[in-house]
Amino acid sequence: MKGSRPSRRGRRHRFRTVGLVAKVSPRALRLAESVEQALRRRGVEVVFDVETAGAMRRDSDLRRDRIARVSDLVIVLGGDGTLLSVARYAPTTTPVVGINVGALGYLTGLKQEEALTRLDELLAGGFREDRRRRLDVTIPDGPDHGIYRALNDAVLNRRPTGRIASFEISIGGLPVARFRGDGVIVATPTGSTAYSLSVGGPILDPALAAVVVTPISPHTLTQRPLVVPATATIGLKVTGRPRDEGVHLALDGQTNFTIGPGRAIEVRESGSAATLLRPPESDNFHSLSEKLNWGV
Repeated sequence: MKGSRPSRRGRRHRFRTVGLVAKVSPRALRLAESVEQALRRRGVEVVFDVETAGAMRRDSDLRRDRIARVSDLVIVLGGDGTLLSVARYAPTTTPVVGINVGALGYLTGLKQEEALTRLDELLAGGFREDRRRRLDVTIPDGPDHGIYRALNDAVLNRRPTGRIASFEISIGGLPVARFRGDGVIVATPTGSTAYSLSVGGPILDPALAAVVVTPISPHTLTQRPLVVPATATIGLKVTGRPRDEGVHLALDGQTNFTIGPGRAIEVRESGSAATLLRPPESDNFHSLSEKLNWGV
């Protein structure tokens, strides 16, 4: 009838294949099942990564780092850690949206109660794209040599039972700092609100073409965080004695490698950004105020 609203089945959707990734918790998995049913009712194909599929008793052999390559959109149900595990690898052309079923949920775009009420708006392309810089981290030698990606940060840190370590920082091939301490963080603007913030680093607006280099518990008061252009190549090296083997490299707090004395890594901006989806009314400064309890 003229003037009647179109049925859900008749609405135009921008995304035809949606990947679902859920934190393995009862609350997240229950919500994932509801979202799956709602997507299928709308004629959308749903795929799962192998961890989520196993927890939901679905069939899939798709690794989490591959799910965004076979999807038009990935919906992540969990906290920031779950979202990072997908967005770190996602092609720029595949957006990722998070539904907060965690504690802080700074990177997630939707609250749990909005998962179903705003689904049609999301599928129709009504959310804005938020491009986030990523890092390429090169380990040039050793058994783990290769180039790895991070969305938040790359962290050299001594292990809890390890000795205090020595580090060298270079920028553009020129040494700028040598110090003893617990470690050093290279963070994107996205990662500036994570580990770097907790050890005194500045908050960078996501739109800035910059990264922050933050020492962790340096044994000198003159060693301070550095904000450098995103185009800079940052070298990090573990120095010291051969017995000082308690240093590891963590990418987004999820991928870990042992980095012994004398080994160096290089960190630079990736040529590929992550695409997060946000509700059109969302604002970065409002999110900061809300999540970090600034009292506004």
